[in-house]
Amino acid sequence: MKVEVRKLTSKELVMKLLGEDHTLGNLIAKEALKHPHVKLAAYSIEHPLEGSPVIRLVTDEEVSALKVFREVVQNLKAETQNLLKALKSLEEFKENNEG
Repeated sequence: MKVEVRKLTSKELVMKLLGEDHTLGNLIAKEALKHPHVKLAAYSIEHPLEGSPVIRLVTDEEVSALKVFREVVQNLKAETQNLLKALKSLEEFKENNEG
């Protein structure tokens, strides 16, 4: 994935996720809204034929926007890993109880 940073200040980050779509844009924005230092988190698609989301993240300046974004991505990674572990356990359970 390529990232095009459009604005980066201590309290604001605006970036375009090239080659991605609503799925990742929405996931990041929703997770960012859970962060206590986030004042605004949203994404938009500039043109429907292109489809790459532009994410905007604004913080209260107690924590930098870049640090918050990093924390958001780490949280999503941890949640995804937990989901993969649960699926693996389910597959193992199914294999052990068949037949």
